Amino acid sequence: MGLSKPIPGATPQTLRLTELLRHARVGPDGAEVAARRTERWLGRTLGGRAEVLCPATAHHTAEAAAVARGELGSAVVSEEGCHIRMVPLGDEPPFHVLVVTREHPFDGDSAALTRFSAIVLGLLLRLEGAETDRREREASLLHLRLAVLQLLMIGNVSLAQHTAAGIRPGLLEADWAWTALLEMPVEERAQVARDCEELTVGRALVVPCPTYDNHVITVVPVADVRAADGIGRALSDYVARRPRVFQGRSRLHPLAHARAAYEDARRNLVAARYVPGRRARHRNHTDPVELLAGAEAARWASDLLRPLDALPARTRDQLLSTVSLALRFTAVRTAKIMGVSRNTVRSRMERAGELLGADLDDVRVRTALHLALRLRDRPTAPGRHHPGLPALIGTDAGRDWARDVLGPLETDARNLHRTLGVWILADCSVGAAAQQLGLHPQTVREHLRSSETLLERELTAGGVDVYELALAFLALHGTQPPFAKPVSPDGVYDRAGVTVTCPATVHG
Repeated sequence: MGLSKPIPGATPQTLRLTELLRHARVGPDGAEVAARRTERWLGRTLGGRAEVLCPATAHHTAEAAAVARGELGSAVVSEEGCHIRMVPLGDEPPFHVLVVTREHPFDGDSAALTRFSAIVLGLLLRLEGAETDRREREASLLHLRLAVLQLLMIGNVSLAQHTAAGIRPGLLEADWAWTALLEMPVEERAQVARDCEELTVGRALVVPCPTYDNHVITVVPVADVRAADGIGRALSDYVARRPRVFQGRSRLHPLAHARAAYEDARRNLVAARYVPGRRARHRNHTDPVELLAGAEAARWASDLLRPLDALPARTRDQLLSTVSLALRFTAVRTAKIMGVSRNTVRSRMERAGELLGADLDDVRVRTALHLALRLRDRPTAPGRHHPGLPALIGTDAGRDWARDVLGPLETDARNLHRTLGVWILADCSVGAAAQQLGLHPQTVREHLRSSETLLERELTAGGVDVYELALAFLALHGTQPPFAKPVSPDGVYDRAGVTVTCPATVHG
């Protein structure tokens, strides 16, 4: 029998208690709302006003203060036209105090209802406190998860592993991991994140993405292959049951390459939007870095980044971490990932551009810099010269890769290849590309949307997909990115035929 239904033959006191319990029932809005609802009902029922005072505010009368301190078990104050009853809530001082005020004296029934209400309100306050503690723990855990993700994204694996132990001992104790990126409607993200935590049974780092409010990132360390495969199946089955959720999953990456794993997952998330089942895993995709694995490419990267070597190590690493993320995300999103201000990100990018002698708003520069950062840890061969990026990527293998990347554009009768190439050279400006092509800007936008579908890449959002396509055009058509290119290790650089002397020391 529901509490809201009348009880045949019940006494008025029983009916009141039944109403009390009905109003005190805790719903989805929590114990605090139930407590406020119960207060209002009690005041109306007793023909007066009911109020719960916390210990800090129960000092407006000496009696209330004494009840809050536990010096009085209850208190009654009666004056002409005003009768007040004060009852402590909880088990130990300092107490919250239930204060009921009415015009008429309290009889036995109203006094009993006040006592029963105090018991119920005390339980609701305890539950409210537990809910507050739970929310605070969840918020702290979320901040901890985000800190671990930030450390992984800037390549600080040892500190990330140490911090992750606060979530679960040994959580990231693995050399390899894969990343799943789930996309869902914004209003479903909190639930999807909780579901992912449950499905991964504490064996993965689950973080609501700090940059996209409709993404959840799951980093799955592979210390136990069978357990990791089980998590993969559980996530895939989950997406199959949720028609508004998409999943992109990376291949296996070293834990130190968390950024690459994220990009891999993000690329497959784009593909998942176009395939049945809304799930996409790593396909046979050639990473252009694999085409540039030789020592000459590493020397090219080292020469390009050499102006930053004069910085103190800590400043250089900080600058490189910022640039690496800012090439993938906007300044605002990079700031969220790193936990710094957007002005800090912009300042570091401006400084990097000044040191490198390049305009980091130029997509060709950003493409080359993104590639150089990925090659910077590769071993280099002795020597002072390299053939330059167009020659490095313009090999037979590089051109075959580029034709494979851009090939799907040829299935469209429109010249999407030309539109995309001009748009990239116009620094991804639709207006500038339209002017050069003699097309309406809306036509260019339609070409770009069609290219995104055919290539299964995000273009208008910028980032790594655009860099890869720019590199493919570079392999097929050439053009040197406009950098201040080093020609000798003594600080002398040449830019567009002009000799520039770089300061020997740059202080951070």
